Amino acid sequence: MVVSQTVFSSSGRSSSDDFSAAFWQLWEQYRDELYRCCIKWIGGNPTDAEDALSRAMLKAWEKVQQYAGKITNFKAWLTTLTHNLCVDIHRERSRGANRVEDIEIYASGEEQGLVAFEDTPESDDC
Repeated sequence: MVVSQTVFSSSGRSSSDDFSAAFWQLWEQYRDELYRCCIKWIGGNPTDAEDALSRAMLKAWEKVQQYAGKITNFKAWLTTLTHNLCVDIHRERSRGANRVEDIEIYASGEEQGLVAFEDTPESDDC
């Protein structure tokens, strides 16, 4: 069953149950296509794509309630929201990877500053 997108572009809602049902039916209609897009945007990792899709679903549900009267093309809106979220996730993970590299550089620098064997109490000739 194809649900009309006019539920989201009209200023008044007939009921919150109708609104909720319309959202979830449209989500189901576009979910597989969005998943394929997530795989492409996230870099081919299916687990990361599933994570991105789950986050997109939650964010879309939150935002659609807030902006329902302003959404004229639900599929385009949902695709853009999902794409932006995938970009954000990619950036988060890139920054996290850089932090790990920075820690490794820091740790290797600290190793040089360790106490030399000659300076340990065991080497003291008292």
